[in-house]
Amino acid sequence: DNNILKLDTVDPIYINKVDRPVGEYDVQKVIEGMCSFNGHCIVQTMFMRGEGVCNTGEEFVAPWLDTLKLIAPQQVMIYTIDRETPVKGLLKASHETLDAIAARVEALGIKCSVSY
Repeated sequence: DNNILKLDTVDPIYINKVDRPVGEYDVQKVIEGMCSFNGHCIVQTMFMRGEGVCNTGEEFVAPWLDTLKLIAPQQVMIYTIDRETPVKGLLKASHETLDAIAARVEALGIKCSVSY
């Protein structure tokens, strides 16, 4: 009954580089689909850092927050890398970074949980 939907960023270049979708992927259509749940959804986002793949900077977080306002989910779950990755050089986002992002989500009036 929980619609848990993944959205690591709204930047198409980052999505193609990190998530590597197969076939055509349109992040705006994905966001429209998320909006169709009328708030009855949970958005799950993984933050990480590494050479050329850091989505913890303001240029990624601010548009993601704007999108959360649009989707208006009942909750957001943020987390970081938990196990070895297929690409070397990827690092966990720090506890401080995740906590700061979570505080910004909660400032929007959206419940946010953090997993380190």
